[in-house]
Amino acid sequence: MRYAVVNRGSIREEIFTSRAVIDAVKAGRPLPNGTVITLVDYRDGALFRYVVMEKRTGWGAGYPPEKRNGEWEYQAFNADQSVNQDENLDRCFSCHKPRGGRTSCTRSTG
Repeated sequence: MRYAVVNRGSIREEIFTSRAVIDAVKAGRPLPNGTVITLVDYRDGALFRYVVMEKRTGWGAGYPPEKRNGEWEYQAFNADQSVNQDENLDRCFSCHKPRGGRTSCTRSTG
């Protein structure tokens, strides 16, 4: 289910997750284990890529403290849904690092 839409110039990002996750966000509750959030990235009106983040108990434990951000993992996919081997996932970790200790999301729906 769509959670939010972000428009920045010719870039449109649609963010999807489950009803349970949206309900947890709205109620200020911790995001449940198994949370999956998918960003669908459009550039100039064409599908460009997908970026997916998922939360699982114990994930992230193998990362050094300067990179770890809670129990989240990230993966990027090309428009054809193949894994994007060239994506720098460190950008995901660094952007989300300040939120890694949070158990819930405070972003408003769009």
